[in-house]
Amino acid sequence: MDIDELPLLLRSRTLSFYVVLICLVVPLWSTIPISWLFVIHTLVSARLGSFAWLGQLLFAVALWEVLFSVYYLYLSRHVSRPAPCGPGDPREIQAAFRRLLQSGLAYLPEDGGDEESRRPGSPAEDVIQLEFDDPRAIDFRNALRSWFGNAPWSSIKLHEVRQWLYWSIYNADLPPYETLPDSEKSIVNHALGLLQKRCGCIFKEGSNPAITPMRLTLDDVSILWRPFIFYMIVHAINLTLKKWYKINWNARFDHFHGLEYLTRLPKHWDPVIGPRPLVFIHGLGLGLLQYHSVIRHLFEQFSDRPILVLLQPQISQHIFHPSYLKPMTRHETADRMAGLLNHLGWMPYDIYDENSTSDDSEDEKQISHALLGKRKEGVTVLSHSK
Repeated sequence: MDIDELPLLLRSRTLSFYVVLICLVVPLWSTIPISWLFVIHTLVSARLGSFAWLGQLLFAVALWEVLFSVYYLYLSRHVSRPAPCGPGDPREIQAAFRRLLQSGLAYLPEDGGDEESRRPGSPAEDVIQLEFDDPRAIDFRNALRSWFGNAPWSSIKLHEVRQWLYWSIYNADLPPYETLPDSEKSIVNHALGLLQKRCGCIFKEGSNPAITPMRLTLDDVSILWRPFIFYMIVHAINLTLKKWYKINWNARFDHFHGLEYLTRLPKHWDPVIGPRPLVFIHGLGLGLLQYHSVIRHLFEQFSDRPILVLLQPQISQHIFHPSYLKPMTRHETADRMAGLLNHLGWMPYDIYDENSTSDDSEDEKQISHALLGKRKEGVTVLSHSK
């Protein structure tokens, strides 16, 4: 039996699971309901006046958690609505889809090959018709079924695949297929044809109501509350780490047109002949707290070159940040990142034009252009996403 037909294996629970559950998870999730019960009981019994200072302090903390939970409910309702983003540029989506299908097509020798070998995700590979038992097709089918609840591959039908493809292209629910305009049918069918080649099979006609494709911008958002104290602890640790980076590594925190970042610039680095700067883009988590070991490792191992860390409050539990629920789009982020690297003199890319919003003076721009004219190497980008 192919791996794409095997049911998803559940991991066995070890002692560490129950330790974390009892000592961390249960206290965290129970903070808000306990706060509600304590506040209601205190108000109903009118015992607040009889509390000593410690009891009044606990009541104040519990009341704040109650008020915060109401605000949290408001935020959860806000993000549970369908995402407002439009369908996007069809050409860009088609290019991204083809790049996805090319991933893993190239064969590599067992030793990984040399620098001249093509990578598994090389865009030089053509999307060809694979055989059903081709290992590349099996691996791809096994990965793709995660978008369908990890259901056995044979149970995924054509209608659900079309739903998933239509959402990925147009960010909308699939209307009755017969009512689609010819232009949309052509795009969906073209994507479907490429997908079937990569999977090594033709999707079975029909529908399976037991399977619902994952559509991130349309599906209901499942939210479990976190107490205010959790965000305060994370925020306090991140502030402490910022101070630590400044003191120990002479790091600098700044922003470029709303793009927040951390930089560490060695004193004797030469922008013309020095080693290539390193850019680190973190993923979803707790911000500096979660990636502290990685950042510290980069600072220690690459002390001879500049390091830039892109800070993203919208995916770092920075709940009170103005951009927490209004992050930049990927295009805005990419444009500002290009402008920042140009501003630092690290990238041979002219971002300035007559519509530029940069605050740099003409002298600063000329210096940046002079550096870019000599330096052609660019930067090394390291990223992580959960």
